[in-house]
Amino acid sequence: MFKKYLILFAMIFTIPQAMANGVFDNPTSPWEVAEKLPPLNNITCKFTQEKTFKNKTVKSGGNFEFIKDKGVIFETLYPVKSTSTYTSEGNKQISGIITGIANKNYSYINKNFNLFYISSAANWTLALKPKEKSPAFGQLESITINGTKSINKMIIETTNGVTTEINFYCEL
Repeated sequence: MFKKYLILFAMIFTIPQAMANGVFDNPTSPWEVAEKLPPLNNITCKFTQEKTFKNKTVKSGGNFEFIKDKGVIFETLYPVKSTSTYTSEGNKQISGIITGIANKNYSYINKNFNLFYISSAANWTLALKPKEKSPAFGQLESITINGTKSINKMIIETTNGVTTEINFYCEL
């Protein structure tokens, strides 16, 4: 009986990662993503983040708020209290990506990124890689987003080797 639970547990946590690894083998159009991606609604939840620089990892966490027509707010509670707001013109790149995906308006994303998408019965993975003419090209390697009914995980990789993994813990 224990062995069954161990196998189930391993499958739950490895399927999204395996999907993330294979997503770049599946280029797609923004129209296909809009058709397949579930609707994303306003949500408030907890988050944890691990940012890895070469051989050092910095962990943080706190509260996350997603406002569909505006963007996101990260209220970091540890190790240092701070608030990062991606809802304005001042953060156009990040705000444009978030609101574009949520509202299925891919004009900004299609102009600046190549899209990749895969899904299974319960999970989906969307990835973005900057196009050569994008302002993010040369700085950002990729953004990978995993989800079910909402976004569960986001991985941001930069060209200088910094990886940021954000996990969201939302009650639906």
